[in-house]
Amino acid sequence: MQTPRYRWPTPNQVNNIVQNVRRKERLLMDPLKAIGLFAKLNPDKIFHYTEVDYSTNPPSNFATGIQHPFAVQAMILWAGEHGIGFDSSYRHKNKNRAPVTFLTTLDDNSHMIPGPVFLSSDVTAPTLTIFLHKVKKLVESMAKELIAGTKEIDAGLESDRARVLAQARTIVQAGWSPHFFMIDKCRAERTAIYNGVFYDLIYCQTILICLLVFPQATVRICQFHVMQAILRWDKEHGDTFEPQPRPTLSLQCKHALLAAVRRLQRCRLSEDWDGDVERFKCDVEKLCEGSSASSKDILSYFRVNWFTEDWRDLWTDIGLPAGELREKMLSTNNWTERAFKTFDQVFLGGRANKSAYHLVLIIANEWF
Repeated sequence: MQTPRYRWPTPNQVNNIVQNVRRKERLLMDPLKAIGLFAKLNPDKIFHYTEVDYSTNPPSNFATGIQHPFAVQAMILWAGEHGIGFDSSYRHKNKNRAPVTFLTTLDDNSHMIPGPVFLSSDVTAPTLTIFLHKVKKLVESMAKELIAGTKEIDAGLESDRARVLAQARTIVQAGWSPHFFMIDKCRAERTAIYNGVFYDLIYCQTILICLLVFPQATVRICQFHVMQAILRWDKEHGDTFEPQPRPTLSLQCKHALLAAVRRLQRCRLSEDWDGDVERFKCDVEKLCEGSSASSKDILSYFRVNWFTEDWRDLWTDIGLPAGELREKMLSTNNWTERAFKTFDQVFLGGRANKSAYHLVLIIANEWF
């Protein structure tokens, strides 16, 4: 049975239909679904993808891991010697405010080298644990393929072919273990590295699973951020958010306090810690003379925020690798911070990016 001619669409109606289908706004109406389609079509660029859960507000459980052979092989070549920078940023990246997590390392000229990237709905310890676990598997799989000859060395690393293969053999034999991780003072990052956890849904019950990714890793806190936190302590947080009030110090007293903190940081042995803390107490009491600040409040702040078992070894020289000083990335995470700034200024053109899908395209096709 033929359709009556009066029911046929007119040429204008057909054109409107085609134009609507091809509209960029229609294709990107849901950027998170567009990312899912991109992940299916580009398994060589997306090493991990989980679909977004729309039953929550805002949507949750979304995650996308983006990689390039150069980035993975750079982890093989340099992370064992120069360590890894580990940091997240959400400003200006997408209207969903989904944070972007970078792994970086340094080459032999101390230039930042990008590693795999993670775009996720949050940066909690379970989410970051999954990221590190997937990257570890990715690096170890790449090492095996390089040794087996089933994967070519990236053209950007061809001049270091012998070293790449040597490091790959080491990883195949003993597993991938970066020299250290440089982080800001972020508990989620620390937990993901040391005591990795993630949640799994089994038989309608949420099960907490411990996944030890790098339990023996050396972790360092960026020294710049330690000093910055002390300089800003009485401006960034109200008294109600901590178990004790933060004292107000003059700029001159803050500088004197920073000098005392620097001396305390140079403690290299755990057995010397108590004696160095006593000298630090004397320094604090001296700088508080004639000031409205109480040495008791200052020392309480340091006991709560910096002297605990979780953090002490990460910002003092006690936690440095044996025989090494605070050089290159062992001192600061500014290489990773600069990576984010370069990404914002160059790859995003200095503008706030709106679409998460557009962000993934830039990272996958241009960033590496």
